[in-house]
Amino acid sequence: MAVTATAEEEKRDLEVKNHPDALDTTVGISREEIAETLKVDEWGYDVVKAIVTSEDDPTEPVLTFRFWFLGTILGIFAGALGQLYTFKPQTVAVSSLMLSVFGYVGGMFLSKVLPTGILNPGKFTKKELALIVICASTGAKGVASTLIIGAKDLYFNQKYSYFDAIILVLTTQFIGYGAVGLFRTILVYPRRAFYPSALSGVSLFETLFAANINDKAFKLFWMATAGLFCWTFMPQYIAPTLIGVSVFCLANQNSPLFTQLFGGVNNNEGLGIGSISFDWNNIGDDGLVYPWVTQVNQMVGMVGCVVVIPILYYNNVWNAKSFPFMAQSLYLATGKKYNQTKILSNNALDEAKYAAYGQPFYSTSWAFNTMMQNMSVTAGIVHVALWHGKDIMAGVRAVITKPKDGEDKSTIQEGDFAELDDSYRLTSVHPEVPLWWYLTLMAVSVSLGFYICVKDDSLPWWAFLLTVFIALIFIIVSGLLAAFTGFSPPFKTFLQLIGGFLLPGRPIANMYFTTFGGNTIWEAVAMCTDLKIGQYMKIAPRAVFYAQMYGGFLGALIHWVLNHIILDTKRDILLDPNGDNNWSGQNIIGFNTKAITFGTLAPKLLAAGGTYEWLSYAFIIGAILPVPFWLGHKYFPKVGFNYVNTTILSWYFCIFTVGVNSGWLSRIILGFVFQLYLRKYQSAWFNKYTYILAAGLSAGTQLAVFVMSFALQGAGGLTIDFPFWLLNPDPASGKFSDYCTRAK
Repeated sequence: MAVTATAEEEKRDLEVKNHPDALDTTVGISREEIAETLKVDEWGYDVVKAIVTSEDDPTEPVLTFRFWFLGTILGIFAGALGQLYTFKPQTVAVSSLMLSVFGYVGGMFLSKVLPTGILNPGKFTKKELALIVICASTGAKGVASTLIIGAKDLYFNQKYSYFDAIILVLTTQFIGYGAVGLFRTILVYPRRAFYPSALSGVSLFETLFAANINDKAFKLFWMATAGLFCWTFMPQYIAPTLIGVSVFCLANQNSPLFTQLFGGVNNNEGLGIGSISFDWNNIGDDGLVYPWVTQVNQMVGMVGCVVVIPILYYNNVWNAKSFPFMAQSLYLATGKKYNQTKILSNNALDEAKYAAYGQPFYSTSWAFNTMMQNMSVTAGIVHVALWHGKDIMAGVRAVITKPKDGEDKSTIQEGDFAELDDSYRLTSVHPEVPLWWYLTLMAVSVSLGFYICVKDDSLPWWAFLLTVFIALIFIIVSGLLAAFTGFSPPFKTFLQLIGGFLLPGRPIANMYFTTFGGNTIWEAVAMCTDLKIGQYMKIAPRAVFYAQMYGGFLGALIHWVLNHIILDTKRDILLDPNGDNNWSGQNIIGFNTKAITFGTLAPKLLAAGGTYEWLSYAFIIGAILPVPFWLGHKYFPKVGFNYVNTTILSWYFCIFTVGVNSGWLSRIILGFVFQLYLRKYQSAWFNKYTYILAAGLSAGTQLAVFVMSFALQGAGGLTIDFPFWLLNPDPASGKFSDYCTRAK
């Protein structure tokens, strides 16, 4: 929809009159010119001016044949890949950057071969590409609900009808989608809500369609993509030692203590202290793209984690030495694996069997992990309430209060949410998605979710409504943290614990409670990120809505079809805890185990007087943590208490209790180089190239991982192991890939 210059000028004049501070003074200046002089502060959100162009043609078509064709093809591909990896030993997320590369190549090809007209309205545009990626990446989501279907099928011998299974998958996605419409004025429109994790993709869209095809950023992206595509075969296949080079492990290859402290290339190997990683898949782009304030909080938490975990273990806290240094399983007091089937009858806790078999125990590192996650949740709630409570209430008033004629909604808000970025103003020439569309979507989704709960007779209606209500509150918390810092804590563990206390002894009810709550939060935050990308690219809001709805429906159908086929054909392998080289039920096993642990035993283990009562007390501690820093900033505003984010600190205090931990030192080094030195002292280079470099490095790595997974590592049905050599030691030698000993 085109808008006359007169109408635009009138709207802008009205903004200046009613809300002069909200006007972006860089309008009319190219992003290249801005990049030369812009000084980005430690909070990071000013970098958007150097990444996102202020130019736009609102008449560019976006819902083209090319969009529908490539959105469908890539949506099916992304949905199938996302579901397929749920059942693979190698869990790899579907990358939006990889989809961007595929979409760009496909779009440019179609623009050249299709006849001009309705099938080919002209040159392929960055808006079309962004919308294709939004649609396809939406199709990759929704896997969480299939875990319930798999767990009930494999462990409780309960199958859904085709209709109910599809409804379940759709519902768990669209409740979160519908909720987003309520919070757009808070989570999407403001300039301060800039979503750091989205900027690499936005930088890629802008760079691929830059006017100058010889632009240095354009070349840098393709060089980084090609270089990392080739290099990633080294650490991920040919030379796994490069995942984490540890001089400590090389110096002492026979010490279990050294393995625990300095090892980190294998899952649950150790803390990775001092390891240097040469694997971008392990390092990630956080050190380049996360704001400096976020990274400092993360670094403090990381250092705290590698200090606290050994102290807990070697002081035998929670009987630590009876269990592995790092593990996520349940154990008997003797250290043997806990067989949860011995305490269940008819899918519920049998008190007599439990009394005879005994209670389960966690490894101390995993108990500490759960405690700090719980602390992070309540710290996040209180942090957002203290620092942004007034702004949230102003945003809520903006939703429920209709502006007077000629009054812009920005005049209703205040504080961090008052300033709307220029992309929002340019996008606002298009009709907005009416609130009633989102409310209708949410009402229909909640009704269908209610139907599933009644039909299954597992989750009481009041518990279903409660978990959805909790999710609505946490969407604001999680969304604001993601928008401001790039970090958003998962709330799944918190919901599992709440469900366990409310519905003790009912594991299936716990699965539903967790999914309808946790998945709603996750889907909503992901959708907010996509809406912000659409805003940055000046795509009509209704076009983004159509793309998300279409991608969601398409992905849900693909998820269900593949899930149904694999559960029927690979049942025995999925039930085997070790799986095989090609298939694994590890995600369903983990989901079922937590449902048993939290849904059945939470009151016994975590209540006052229980072995792990401090895991519950952590909720109280987390709620108190932000208060001293908020008060400190209120009375001593120049000290810097506002830089402390206890949500991030709490989460990163347990970050190395699971997984591969050899990449964190490399990431910290990159953070100092890019977000401290280059941002402050080489600002022009930082503004122009950091985010496109991050996009290229990640795209090349993810493309390589995708190719390797299917061609060499079993995802395509064939496994080809690389021969053992110096940088790929034989596990039979008793050494991990970093030469730390496997001996306990």
